[in-house]
Amino acid sequence: MFDPNGILIYRPIHVLLIMFKQYIEELKGFDRETLIVIAYSTFILLFGIYFRRVITILPREMFLNRLMVLGILYMVSPFILMPFFRRRPVDYGFAFGNARKWSVEILVFYLLMLVVLVIAFRLTNLKNIYPLYKKSAHGVHLFLIYQAVQFSHMFAWEFFFRGFMLFSLEKKVGKIAVLIQMIPFAIMHYRKPELEAYGSIIAGIFLGIVALRGRSFLPCAILHFTVALSADILGILM
Repeated sequence: MFDPNGILIYRPIHVLLIMFKQYIEELKGFDRETLIVIAYSTFILLFGIYFRRVITILPREMFLNRLMVLGILYMVSPFILMPFFRRRPVDYGFAFGNARKWSVEILVFYLLMLVVLVIAFRLTNLKNIYPLYKKSAHGVHLFLIYQAVQFSHMFAWEFFFRGFMLFSLEKKVGKIAVLIQMIPFAIMHYRKPELEAYGSIIAGIFLGIVALRGRSFLPCAILHFTVALSADILGILM
């Protein structure tokens, strides 16, 4: 359709279609698996923020409910992509890996982190924040239930970041994958105490290196949980 001056009215649409085609060509220059993993991981993290608000497993314990819902999401979501890339769980670090190496490493770093925690609890207000699930400070059974839920959550959390994301990206971008997975990991700490949120930048890099060296995300899950457990115990005792 033309206007009185003979100019094509739909020309802007034509220009947009050309631009869109150029963008598609640019996307083809990216590695497909890398592009999908980054986009998919971003979607899952955003989806989890809203998903946890509508799915209820423990209606009377919303804090534990959130941990359980997110844990299920982080654990299940990587398996959806595995068939498309012809990957197995072991390809994402779901294995013991070099247990002899990483077991010594995480013991040393746990002891170091324990010292840091004790100092931090004495000099800051962390003792008023942990445990995050306040009811766990009022009974052994509640404390054990909380730790069981927290362990399953952190196991899934580490599988998502230091398993699925890290090992998927490592195949394409090498060790720079440690920095890529650190960014969303640190951002997801936005609701945590300020000191812990900033510390998650260093923790994300360190845990990524541990996973690559040990060829497993399991040491990250163990270290993450034991440090969190220690913080909860210190919060109760101090």
